[in-house]
Amino acid sequence: MKELTNPQKNTQVGASHIQKILYVALSESKNLASEPDDSLKRLLEKFTFSKESYTQAASAIYREIYYRCTKDLEITPKESTLLEHVVRLLDLDDELIVKLDYEIGLMIYKRVFREAVSDGELTEDEQKLLEKTSRFFDLKKRDINKAISKQALSYYSFLLANSLNDDLLTQDEMTKLAIVANRFGLTQKDLKKLSVPNKKEVLATALGAIKARGEICEGDEEHIRALTKFLNAQDLLKACLMDLELYSRIFEIRKGNLPTLESNGLILQPGEKLHYALSITYQHRVGNKLKKLDGTLYVGSIRLRFIGLHKSHEVKYKNIFDIKFQYQRTPKLSLSVSSGKGGGDYRLQGKVDPGVLFELQEAVMFLIRKSRGLEKKSSQDTRYIPDEIRSEVWYRDGGRCVICNADDYLEFDHIIPLSKGGSTSTENLQILCRKCNSEKSDFI
Repeated sequence: MKELTNPQKNTQVGASHIQKILYVALSESKNLASEPDDSLKRLLEKFTFSKESYTQAASAIYREIYYRCTKDLEITPKESTLLEHVVRLLDLDDELIVKLDYEIGLMIYKRVFREAVSDGELTEDEQKLLEKTSRFFDLKKRDINKAISKQALSYYSFLLANSLNDDLLTQDEMTKLAIVANRFGLTQKDLKKLSVPNKKEVLATALGAIKARGEICEGDEEHIRALTKFLNAQDLLKACLMDLELYSRIFEIRKGNLPTLESNGLILQPGEKLHYALSITYQHRVGNKLKKLDGTLYVGSIRLRFIGLHKSHEVKYKNIFDIKFQYQRTPKLSLSVSSGKGGGDYRLQGKVDPGVLFELQEAVMFLIRKSRGLEKKSSQDTRYIPDEIRSEVWYRDGGRCVICNADDYLEFDHIIPLSKGGSTSTENLQILCRKCNSEKSDFI
C-alpha cells in the first residue's frame, strides 16, 4: 500500500480522516490478498486517534463494501473473498462483523420495503422479495417492524385514505387493513397517530346505510365499534351507539312494537296501553292571551292525554289533522285538532335528548296512521301493501294527498292499477284522499 506523503508526526485525527485514509488504501491496492495483515495499521502509525474513532471508521468502510456485495441478495465467490480480506486488513472482530451484517440487512430490507410500497400497492412478488430478504439476512420480525415502522405507517395511512375516498369503510376493507397492521407490527399506539379528516362523514355514511336497511342486525354495533377504532374516532363512539340504539327503537315502532309503561294509577280504557309519559308545558291561545300549563303528556294507544294541576284534556288520534315536531332549543310538538280541546304546543321540559322527540314523533305518527286504518294489513287482500312500503310512501308524500294536499280520509293508490299490470312498489304507490281517488280516471 502507498505511504501518505509528508504526514505530520503524531497528528490528531478523527474517524472521518481515518476512514478516508483506509478507503483510499483499500481502493488503490492492486491485490488485497498480498497485503500484510498490519499494512493498514502501519499507515496510521504517524497519527494519534482513539480506539473508538478507528472502530467507527473501519465499520463505515465495511458497511459500504458489504452493502455493495449483498444488495442483490447474493454473494459471489469473488465478493466473499473480497469481504474476507477487508475484514482481515481492517482487523474487525467476529462479534462486530455479525452486528454490522445484521444492520446492513435491516437497511436493505427497509429499502426494498420502501420501493415496494411506493406506489401504494404491495404485490405478491414484492411480498416474496421481502421474505427472501428477511431469510437472506436471518432478520427477526420485531427488528424488521421497528426498522420500517414509519414507512409501514405511511403505507397503512395511504391504504386507509384510499379506502375512505367514498366516505365508506367496508368490513372487507377493515379486514385488509388489520392484516397489514398485523403483518408489519403496527400497534394501536402507532395507529392512533393517524388523523382521519372525514371520520364524521364516514361514520354518518355507515349509520345511514344501517338506517336505510330498516333494521338493526346483530353485528351492527360491533361494526360501528370497529369503525371508530380504525378511524381513531373513539370520541364519537358514544354518540354513534346512542344513535344506533335510537334507531333500534324507531324500527320497532314502525313495526308496531311500541314501549309499554305501567299505568301508575292512570285510568285506561279496556285494551288501551300507555306508551310514554313526558313532563311538558302546554301552551295554547285563548283570545289574545297565551296560556301556559305545566303537566304530563301521556301517549296511549288510543289517545293523547294532558293532565295538569288544574286542567286536563285528551285528544283522539283520528281528530288530529295536523302535527308538527320542532327540534329547537326547547323541543316541542304542535297539534291542530279537528274538534275538541288539545290544539297548541307541547314543550318538553328540562334537558331533553333530541332523540326522545324523534322517537315520540315516530310513535305518534304510527298511532295516527293506525287510527286511520293505514297500519292494518289483511292476508285476504290481494292488494296488501307491506308495512315498510306503506311507511316509505307515507313519509315521502308527507302524509297528505298528492293532488289536493288534504290530510284526512287518505288512501294508498296504485298509480298504474293492478289490473293494468301495476306493481305494489314504492314507485307505483301514492297517497290520495278518498275524493281524489274516486275521481281518478282509470285510463291507463
